[in-house]
Amino acid sequence: MPVNWPSLTVLLRAVAVVALLPLLAGASPASAAPGAVGPQRVAVAHVDFEGSVSEAARDLFEGRVVEGLAAAQFEVFSSAAVSQKLSADGRRLVNCRDGGCYPELARALGVGYLVAARVSESSKNYEIVLEIINGRTGGVIGTNRERCEICGVDEAGEKMALAASALRARLEALVTAPARFIIRSRPAGVAITVDGARAGRTPIDRELAGGAHKLELAAPGYDRLDRTVTVVAGVDETIDFELVPIPMKFPFRKAGWAALVVGVAAVAAGIWAVAVDGDQVACAVPDRLDHCPTVRNTRALGGALIGAGAALGTLGGAWIYISGGMSGVAGPSESADRRNARGGTLLFGGRF
Repeated sequence: MPVNWPSLTVLLRAVAVVALLPLLAGASPASAAPGAVGPQRVAVAHVDFEGSVSEAARDLFEGRVVEGLAAAQFEVFSSAAVSQKLSADGRRLVNCRDGGCYPELARALGVGYLVAARVSESSKNYEIVLEIINGRTGGVIGTNRERCEICGVDEAGEKMALAASALRARLEALVTAPARFIIRSRPAGVAITVDGARAGRTPIDRELAGGAHKLELAAPGYDRLDRTVTVVAGVDETIDFELVPIPMKFPFRKAGWAALVVGVAAVAAGIWAVAVDGDQVACAVPDRLDHCPTVRNTRALGGALIGAGAALGTLGGAWIYISGGMSGVAGPSESADRRNARGGTLLFGGRF
């Protein structure tokens, strides 16, 4: 029977497609790009109003802020959503209005950026100011202003949306740009690794992608310092670290008492050596006067023992005194993390 080659080819193709279906079904955009970054989270920290702005107009303005910021790569929380998201302990942050509390508010909300807005109305003239705030440092990294003269509420709302759209464009540029990081330490010249890779010695100046990065600093005589920092894309940062010296492990108290005991024994031996200096040494054959020809010559030895014993006793007493003064100093059993907590990060600075 002749083989129908076209039909056989079609059959083989169908079998191949059926075999590949499970693989195709398991391939998702997320698996195709494991390194893809999720949407950036932005929260409207507050919208403040000055002048005659009705409640309905205030809701309109805030809605336009959220609409203007909304984009595929941004998840935006309105100020009302912020109030609902904050726990009972964070209710005080609802009234946050300055850089001193912005970082705490951003951490409570789990966002990288905050937006603050102000609308001033006077005789139907509106001035609109929007600011982007670095959620970690609390610093303003972008500002946009719009004016609307002799405007109705709807027209002023459109101006608010335009201002928010301009800020969104700034945010889009920020989240795609790397950040320049300057890392310094005291002492300088400390070996540093970034995400497990050697980065040289401090101070270093390099670009880091947005997100969390693990830093490790190590130097002889100092506790190892491990920190995780969150980089805000497009925002330059300077970080200063201070390493904590490893406490001295010399056993001053035990060594002091040992030196004191040995010193006393050496002084006693030296006194005995001086006392027996010149005494005859027993011999098997004395001279005709019944004297042994050899006498002890221990004066120099006794003097040396007395001097050494006095020095050891003084040193031992000093070590015992030092050990009493160090009773409040952290001992070697104190954990490195606890000692590092006393040093830690001294400064986070940012600029746009």
